[in-house]
Amino acid sequence: MKYTQKELENMLAEFRACPAEPPWLDFKTGLKDPVQIAKYISGLANVAAYAGSTHGYLVWGVQDGTHTLVGTDFDPDVVLAEKKQPLRLWLRLVVKPQIQYEFYTFEIEGMKVVMLEVEAAYRQPVTFKGCAYVRIGSALTELSKTPKIAESIYRTVGHDWSAELVRGEGLDALDPDALAYAKQEFSLKHKGERCIEDMSEWDDITFLNKARLAIDGELTRACVLLLGKPEKAHLVRPAFARITWHLMDGEGNTLDFHHFGLPFLTGARDALAKIRSIMLRIMPEGAFMPVEIAQYDAWVLREALHNCIAHQDYEKRCDIVISEFPDRVVFANAGEFRPGSVEKAVFSNSRPRDYPNQQLIDAMVELNMIDTLGSGIRRMFMTQKKNFMPMPDYDLSDNEVKATVVGKVLDERFTRALIKKTDLPLDCVVALDAIQKGRKINRDMAVRLRKLGLVEGRFPHLFIASRLAAQADRVEDYLDSKGYDDTFYMQKVLEYICLKGKATRTQINGLIMKHLPNTLADAQKRTKVGNLLSLKMKKRFGWIDNVGNDRKSMWILTDRGVSECKRKNPNCKRTCKRSESGK
Repeated sequence: MKYTQKELENMLAEFRACPAEPPWLDFKTGLKDPVQIAKYISGLANVAAYAGSTHGYLVWGVQDGTHTLVGTDFDPDVVLAEKKQPLRLWLRLVVKPQIQYEFYTFEIEGMKVVMLEVEAAYRQPVTFKGCAYVRIGSALTELSKTPKIAESIYRTVGHDWSAELVRGEGLDALDPDALAYAKQEFSLKHKGERCIEDMSEWDDITFLNKARLAIDGELTRACVLLLGKPEKAHLVRPAFARITWHLMDGEGNTLDFHHFGLPFLTGARDALAKIRSIMLRIMPEGAFMPVEIAQYDAWVLREALHNCIAHQDYEKRCDIVISEFPDRVVFANAGEFRPGSVEKAVFSNSRPRDYPNQQLIDAMVELNMIDTLGSGIRRMFMTQKKNFMPMPDYDLSDNEVKATVVGKVLDERFTRALIKKTDLPLDCVVALDAIQKGRKINRDMAVRLRKLGLVEGRFPHLFIASRLAAQADRVEDYLDSKGYDDTFYMQKVLEYICLKGKATRTQINGLIMKHLPNTLADAQKRTKVGNLLSLKMKKRFGWIDNVGNDRKSMWILTDRGVSECKRKNPNCKRTCKRSESGK
């Protein structure tokens, strides 16, 4: 239950003490019609957004006008709606979008009271069966008849949730340890600046104003989120604020987990402390001692999590999730990736004009939690480059942002190349990182890397160049990536048919595909073999021909093929079993 009995009693007392019902509050005694209840959910949600309230309320058991407590026999758990569906289930189907609302049943002075709390509309009106309502005075009307209110609700798209004030709350809502830690981080952020000289004379409210956590002495939601006591989480509702750390095995099974609530300033620190980091060792070319590389850079992990906190869409009521695997850590938050693309975030000096949680972001910058000017992601990439580790990966699908920090050496050639060539530009490093992960890069970058002698292969199937492979003492890997010249494959086909007399496509696939570059997928390998047989060996050179039908076709040598085989293979005269159907 969201509220305790005492909290519900206090809320009811406040409602009854109102001289007149505000637009977001209505008292009822006998309302039981599911259709009317659904319309009230729509009407109260929409008018609450217009009136600046976080919620609307419908209360059964209080007399309208006099506010006298009379009790009610209404029970939301027994009322049935259309097709005898339970009321709660039916409401979920007919009220859109699916906002938060909840019935609370309790007794006071021996009488039953039912309170319906409805979340205010946000970004779009709340509708019942496609029609939006609003409460005007004591009556419900269609929202379309009040364009001013409708326009106000749609304007909440640019609304900064984190800047809203938490009325009536003071310093006792804040965690003392988090507040002390915030002052410490503020001092580090502004070290050497003139304002720090006066900081010892500030009281706590002045500090909160300076740190963008309060506005004119009033606490913001950003302040509660970062410094609030755990029991004050209701002050940011209907938003949801929680960080969840999962320890995963290699198969994706959860081995352990822990939740971290308010305050996020210290909760994030404690969540990061759960992540373990070992030392990796790699032997540079010509060295006698290995270089030790930390599996994870502490600053990179910190930046990734703090970015999740800064850009989370808290009103989607999702956890910020840290998933720790044996070889990687994945940070996930609900919301948009405001730069639009990772490339823009890493290589562009521009930043988005606005962020949904601008107040929260400003406060986090002041508390040394995130970089200013949107440079944090670029710095993450630069730090990974400096540590000779793979670049971070971003997944921007499914209305969430997932940032993966890899904690292992994927390809020693890549790592050793960074150790030897520390001045390599970041965009080249990102491209090489893509190649080591089996991804394609654009043609201009491929040309650039080729001129630098960093890659080989036919575009777009590139691989690390032989020079780098030799540096890494992994020539066998290089050959597996490079493959062989077409002459090698054609000679093997000629010799095979020479010995067998004829060959099926399946037999030739088995003969050739295992020698093709491992950068090619199986489908690409089959295409390569097909082109080799049909376009080169048959049409261009005339060495082989295909006989039989589609189901039982065979490749055989032609006269030109026999001559070529004899030229290449001195034993051909003794071993050739050329089919009689050959040409």
